[in-house]
Amino acid sequence: MKKIFAFLMTFIIGTAAYALNFSVAPTGFKVELQKPVTQEVYIINNTPAPLRIETYMEAAESFEDFNLNNNITVFPKMISIKPGSKQTIRFRVKPDANMTDGEYRSLLIFKEVPQEIKTVIVNDKNNKGLSTELTFITEVAIGVSGIKGKPVIDGTAQNIKVSYAEQILSLKCDTTSKGNTAMRIDYVLENESGKVISEGRLGTSARTGEKKLSTSIEAPELKGKKVKLILKDQNNKTIYSGTNSL
Repeated sequence: MKKIFAFLMTFIIGTAAYALNFSVAPTGFKVELQKPVTQEVYIINNTPAPLRIETYMEAAESFEDFNLNNNITVFPKMISIKPGSKQTIRFRVKPDANMTDGEYRSLLIFKEVPQEIKTVIVNDKNNKGLSTELTFITEVAIGVSGIKGKPVIDGTAQNIKVSYAEQILSLKCDTTSKGNTAMRIDYVLENESGKVISEGRLGTSARTGEKKLSTSIEAPELKGKKVKLILKDQNNKTIYSGTNSL
């Protein structure tokens, strides 16, 4: 089951729209790792029926060896929410004295506990057989991250690929992080006149090691033209700059 990160997703089934059964706020936390700290998360039931929700921790991608799973205590781990109501879950982060310097990241997962799936025997003139009631389960993950000691942001981007088809510009690259903190890589696209035509977040590298990043951008009327691509980390350091023909 795919998790939902910091945005709302709507599923369209036939002519009916299905929204998330519950909402979570805030959608992410940056915590201190110098001393214990307690944070609050608010969960809202968006349905006309009671919900049961369980919580647990998972290591974020590329942070399997540098996560906060064993440093976070969630209470309560299981809650019941009345229709249209809001409930608070708290979690306490207690840093380990033996943690090395650098970035740590985990995912706090909120998962709806499914109701019993019912199978009904249908026996009438128009329909015969078995009918099963489908239950859609909402699962939301929010990031919990923190920096211990001195962050070191150092890395490179290689194998930069820029392609263009059907008015969609695609960016791909391989990143290698040599520090103890993931690189947040932003892109800037300029036309031949130096005018910015698009900018945003390309992606986040691994804490340490290699990771592929990619994104797609809607950019009409660029076929046959040249664009300049600039990649920068969160310290505004340029890690790539080059001109590409589309």
